[in-house]
Parts: sequence; structure tokens; C-alpha cells
Amino acid sequence: MGLRFFTVYGEWGRPDMLYLKYLDAIKKRKVIDLYNFGNHYRDFTYIDDAINAILALMKINLKKKNEIFNICSNNPINIKIVLNKLNKEFGKPKVKKVKKQNVDVYKTHGNNLKLMKVTKILNLTNISDGLNNLINWTKANIHLFK
Repeated sequence: MGLRFFTVYGEWGRPDMLYLKYLDAIKKRKVIDLYNFGNHYRDFTYIDDAINAILALMKINLKKKNEIFNICSNNPINIKIVLNKLNKEFGKPKVKKVKKQNVDVYKTHGNNLKLMKVTKILNLTNISDGLNNLINWTKANIHLFK
């Protein structure tokens, strides 16, 4: 079974992800590069949804071998929406807007219909609720941003 994860975000995220680098830049008053002037779309997947998908898939006896599942929200969001929400809660970092790099992916968009059908998962965390969880966690753990 292959799992394709799309921009997993949330508490205890990878430090190289934009939202954590952004929060770190706010805390440290550093400049952060915003590629393509922030005009990217990502299929943000809340961490709890990714975990629940893995757990559900582990319980399923697949009829075919080599099944591939997209672990995603199936709903690309402009990253500026995410950054604006962080700005409202934590202030703005110094941003250097940079043109699109040749290797930048403009938009990620996974189709999760197969995952939903097989696992019977009906509801995923919407971006607003997921960001609120991330914001609350960050406020409680701001000491981790050294």
C-alpha cells in the first residue's frame, strides 16, 4: 500500500514547513522569504486526519495489491489565507517577497475519494478548525520556538 501525503500541518509539525518557519520568524523577528509572492495553493491536511486515515487503512484487507491512497483534504487553499490567520494571532514577520522559483509547485491538489470510499471516513478537519488547533498549541508551546 502506498500513501501520498499532501501538506500535513498541525501541532508538532516539521520545522521546515512554511507555517512553522513563519511562526519562528515572527518570534525571532527575522525576515522570511515568501516565494511566488505567496501565490501558491496547497492541499492542507490536518495531522489528526492523516493519522486517522493511516489507522483506518491498517484495518482494511485490500483485495488488490499495490493500492495507492492520497492522504489529503481535496481542497487546495491559498497559503496567504493561512499566513493571514497567523498574522492576526501573532503579528507579522518581516516578509521578503520573492519571485517564483523554477522548482516551485504552484498548486497541490489530491483526490481523496478512493480513501473516503474504502475507509468510510466522512468528515475531515476544515482549515479554520485545524489552524485554530495549531494556534492554541503554539500559544501554549511558544517556548519551543527558541
